[in-house]
This record gives sequence, C-alpha cells and structure tokens, in this order.
Amino acid sequence: MIVDRLFTPSLSHVAYLIADEASGEVGVVDPRRDIQCYLDWADARGLHIIAIFETHVHADFVSGGKDLAEATGATLYASRLGDQDFPHHPLDDGDDVRVGSLIVRAFWTPGHTPEHTSYLLIDPAQGDDPVAVFTGDALFVGDVGRPDLLGAARTQELMSQLFSTIIQRFASLPDATIVYPGHTAGSSCGKKIGDAPDSTIGAEKRTNHAFQPTTEEAFASAVMTNMPLAPTYYPELKRVNKVGPAALAELPLGEALTAEAVVAAQEGGALVVDARTPAAFGAGHIPGAVFAGWGANFLTWMGWFAPYDRETVFVLDDPAVFADLRTELQRIGLDRIAGYLDGGMTAWTEAGYPAQTLAQESASDLAAQLGEAGDAIRVLDVRNASEFADDHIEGAVNVFVGAIAQGAEVPFDVGEPLAVICGTGYRSSVAASLLQARGYTGLVNVTGGMTAWNEADLPVEA
Repeated sequence: MIVDRLFTPSLSHVAYLIADEASGEVGVVDPRRDIQCYLDWADARGLHIIAIFETHVHADFVSGGKDLAEATGATLYASRLGDQDFPHHPLDDGDDVRVGSLIVRAFWTPGHTPEHTSYLLIDPAQGDDPVAVFTGDALFVGDVGRPDLLGAARTQELMSQLFSTIIQRFASLPDATIVYPGHTAGSSCGKKIGDAPDSTIGAEKRTNHAFQPTTEEAFASAVMTNMPLAPTYYPELKRVNKVGPAALAELPLGEALTAEAVVAAQEGGALVVDARTPAAFGAGHIPGAVFAGWGANFLTWMGWFAPYDRETVFVLDDPAVFADLRTELQRIGLDRIAGYLDGGMTAWTEAGYPAQTLAQESASDLAAQLGEAGDAIRVLDVRNASEFADDHIEGAVNVFVGAIAQGAEVPFDVGEPLAVICGTGYRSSVAASLLQARGYTGLVNVTGGMTAWNEADLPVEA
C-alpha cells in the first residue's frame, strides 16, 4: 500500500494518491485542475488510476476530478448530496469502493458543506479498523473547516452539522487513525490551520480546539471567534465545481501585448495587474493598475480581486513567469487572461504613456514623521484584526486589505496624507494600489511593514 501526498503551495492544498501495488490500481483524493502531476505519478510507478474521490464541492480551487476521469477512464466518486452536474458515481454514507485489495469507505462529515464526505482507508490485511481518514475540509491539523461559506442563512444549520461531525463522527474513530487533511496552514477554509502534514484522531481529540467544547453553543464560539473574512472568489468556484469546469485545453493562452493593446484592453474594462515587486510598482506603474506581486502571495490576492467578469492583463518583471502565472490563475478559475505587457514598463513609457508612482517610506522615517507632524499624517493598518490586536502603531486605523478589495471604505479623505502599513510591505502595496485606483492621492507605502517597525524597536500598543 502507498499513500502519497501532492502539495500545491499557492493553495495550501493537498491531494492524495492511494495505491495498491499488487493490483496496480490507484485512487486520487481531491485532485487540482492541472492533472498532469497525477498522471506522471502513476506512470512513473507503472500504476493506473481507477478511482477519483471528491470530498465536497470545493470553494477554494477548481477540481481536476472531471478532467482526470476523462483522461484515465477512472470513475469519479462524490456524495450524492452534492448534486453535481457532470458524470460521477454518487455515494451514500458507508458505501465501499475497492482500489485493488484496499477499501475506501464513504464517511459522511457535513458541516463545512452539507455534502462533505471524508473517506476511510481500510487495509483488510491489517484488520477491520481504518488505518487512515482523508478528511478534506472537515478536519484539519488543529482546526476544522469553517461553516460560514454558504452565507449567514445556512451557517447555523452547518454549525450544528459540524458539531455532530466532530464530536460524534470523528471522535468515534480509533485514536490511531491517521488524519490526512485537505489543507495545511495558509488556507482560508479554516481559522488557523496547522502546518503539519498529518495527525491522528487521538492527537486531534487532545489538542484541537474544536474537540474540547461539550455544548453546541460553546463549539460555535470556539469555531467562529476571530474567523477571518472569506476571500471574494469562493462563491464563484462553488458554482464552477458544481457544473464542472471547462477543460484547460479549451482556454486561451494569452499573449504578449503592445502598450497600445494594453490601453485598449483597459479602456474596454480589463483589469491591469502589476505582478512585479512592491518597489518596482512604487517606482512607476500603469495608472489604475492594482498590485499583486508574483510569488507566494500572488494567487491569494488575485482571489480577493476575483476579476471573473473581465479580462486581466499583467505587468511582469520577467515574461518567462507568464506560463506559471497563467497556471496558478487557472487553478482558481481565472481563465480570462488576455496576456502581459510586452517589454514591461520600459515599453509603456517609451510609447509615451504616463506612469503613476506610489511613495515608499521606511518604518523609521514614518516614526520620525509621526513624532514631528502629529496628526499631519495618518496610519492605515491593513493587516487582519488579530494581527492588529497583537500590536500596532498608536493611533493607527485598522481596515483589512481583503475588505478593501471587496469595496470597504476607509475613514480618510482622498487627498489626506496616509501611510499604509501591513506586516512586510506586500499587503500594504495591494491596499494602496486599490485606494490609488479609487482616487486617493496622499498615499505612502511603509516598506518592511510592522516587521521593520518592531525590528527598529519603535513603540507599539496592543
């Protein structure tokens, strides 16, 4: 028996491959949209994929289950309660699927979603008890799946289901059962997911906050207190994964665009995204562009912008990253990618188009300015509420950058001098770009953010 995990860092997502070497059969749990990695994994071992298991209708990434089933001839299994519109085999609680000699048993675990199904892995050679459970987004290391993604009207119903799932369903499994979660730290499908690759039921019963309450009321408080805002794109991917995504081979590739073509695209409603560094964006960018620097945080913030209703155009430091950037976007269903500015900002300015700047200021310079000028400059802290509560600059106002991306107002005049700060300078660049696109003119991005502020031993309050 082989159980292997393929991790997608930008999504904090884990897919699992379950193999019975004797028969050569493989099952895949929760594959992502670009499926070649699963085909390569099986081919390298001389195995073949015969089953695909979906834990639920995902909100945070586009499922590759449909495409993987078509590419391999495997059967796609999912809960009958998911009511998905593409070919699949619906499962009831307790239904068994064979992968060679191994048994994969559907184990209903609603709460994150009504149809959520975990999968018990049973190796008859080791006995009748499950050796592992693939928990999807129901149970994580140190956390549980959030029950609020279907809207306020459904949250209480899902909370009750989640309480039963944790306290009755998961707690009933043997303590030695290995827990293989669908996400690790960094996903917004939970509140504060641990970064360990796996756990056990016994360890979670001892240490996971969701297993400790004995009443549903206390459980709801433990789960929802300090729950962060959900990314903008989640409802759209619920729809995509219910009807089935378009095949990747059918999507436009995007192309190198002249400055003139970028202007025309922007005038036609396209969103221009500057994926360079915060410093490069500050030095000069296309007016109206928003910042989402290429790297570990890129996909997160593209999900907050969620430009599903229009095309996107990118400004890059290196056009060689465009293919990887496109793949990342397709993983969350952002398929309307027009291309990138050929020649970057150099080509833009050489074509005679104006550039906009965003002033950059160090933490020390901001401290000196605050000391000298008093209220002449205000501070907008765009970290999440829990970060702000831990420590912040005296007098700073907290509005989470994700809320700004969703249209939240900030309590400052458009021409007021305003220093925007986050943890490192990345999220503040995102927020400042959004505010600049709204017409704010007195913006300064604090380089290094609160990390630099604290390293300089500057005063904070909590």
